[in-house]
Amino acid sequence: MKNKNLIITYLLLIVSSIIIFFPLIYALLASFMPTIDIITGKIIPSSIELKNYSELIKIFPMGKFFMNSLITSLAGMISQVIICSITAYALVFIEFKSKKFILLIVMLSMFIPWESIFVPNYITILKSGLLNTRIAIILPFLANGLGTFLMVQQFKTLNKSLIEAAEIDGCSHIYIYSKIVMPLSKGVLSTWGIYSFLSMWNMYLWPLMVSTRPESRTIQIGLKMLKSEEETNFGRLMAGVILVIIPSLIILFIGQKQLQKGLTSGAIKE
Repeated sequence: MKNKNLIITYLLLIVSSIIIFFPLIYALLASFMPTIDIITGKIIPSSIELKNYSELIKIFPMGKFFMNSLITSLAGMISQVIICSITAYALVFIEFKSKKFILLIVMLSMFIPWESIFVPNYITILKSGLLNTRIAIILPFLANGLGTFLMVQQFKTLNKSLIEAAEIDGCSHIYIYSKIVMPLSKGVLSTWGIYSFLSMWNMYLWPLMVSTRPESRTIQIGLKMLKSEEETNFGRLMAGVILVIIPSLIILFIGQKQLQKGLTSGAIKE
C-alpha cells in the first residue's frame, strides 16, 4: 500500500512537472527551429539551427538590453540587501529615540501603492537630469519597506546572548553586523536577494518611462520591441524569450542552494 501511494505521488509530480515546464521547453526548442516548423506546429525541430540567436544579436541590440537589465538588477539586489539589513540591524540592536516611530514608517511604506508615487518619482528623475541612465531605473528601488520588515523579524529571532557577549567583548556594531548577524541570516538575505533581483529584472513600465533611448533600455522593453518587429520570424522571437528567461532560472537555482545553506548554518542552540 505504501509503495502504491509512493508511485501515485511520483506520477502526479511527473505529470504536473510536464504541464508546468512544457511552455519553457517548447520555447527553448522553438528558438532553434526554422519559422516554417513553428507555423506547421512541430514540437521537435526538423533541424537544429543557431542562426536565430546569431541573427538576433546582429540585427537587434539585445546584448545591450541584456547588460542594462543585468547591471540594474544586480545593483538593485545588492543595494536592497545592504540597506534593508543595515536598517533592520539598527531597529533591532541599537537603542535610540523614535525607534518605534521609524519602524512604523517602514511598515506603512509597504501599504503605499506604487502607482501613487510613480509620477513624483518620474518628476524627481526628470528634474535631476537622470533620464536615459541606469541610475534612473535603480534609484527608486535602492531600499524596500517589506525587505526591511522581514529582516527585522529575522534579526529578532537571533540568539540575543550571542550579541550581548560580543558587545561585552567590545565588538563594534560593524563587526557584529558583518561577522555575526549577516552570516546567521543567510536564509532571509538569500530569499530577499532573489525576490529583489527578479522584481528588477521583470520590470517593464518604470524602465519604459525613464529610458527613451535604445542604449538605456532593458531587456523587457527590448523583447516588446522585438515582438513588434518580428511578427513573422517566431524562431528569432523565441530566442529573445530564452535570453530573458535564462538569468531568472540561474539566479533561482543559485539562490535556492544558498537559501538551504543559510537555513542550516544559521541554527544555534541555547
